[in-house]
Amino acid sequence: MAVEPSTAKAEDEENPLAEGLERLPVHPTTLTIFGATGDLAKRKLLPALYNLAHEGALPERFNLIGSSRGESTDDEFRKVARESIEEHSRRETDPKVLDALLEHVRYVRGSFDDPEVYEQLEKITAELDEEAGIDFNRVYYLSTSP
Repeated sequence: MAVEPSTAKAEDEENPLAEGLERLPVHPTTLTIFGATGDLAKRKLLPALYNLAHEGALPERFNLIGSSRGESTDDEFRKVARESIEEHSRRETDPKVLDALLEHVRYVRGSFDDPEVYEQLEKITAELDEEAGIDFNRVYYLSTSP
């Protein structure tokens, strides 16, 4: 029995690990990446976030805060993130998905062992919660040298 090409293509694209799993809505989340301008973040983490957004696996409302020692602004970090995703994503970028992902990007300068960084993060996360009128989940990813 021959399989129609359109069916074969759809079956090839499905993730066998997701078969039978129910996708529940994910609560709005703010992710902070320490070491956000480093090689791991640029080559792996940021493109992976884009791929999750493209697959609809991120929450509808998602904030990203990058933290690193280098001097940068929110817009400069957003540009770095965009370039990293466009260069290293495993799929062609969709401008609408990429724009939506980068819409709520912020940057905090400093080292993860500096207490002042956490004061800035608390201020920014409180602002993001207030703007949305909800309390976001908070996730922290340490992507720094040992």
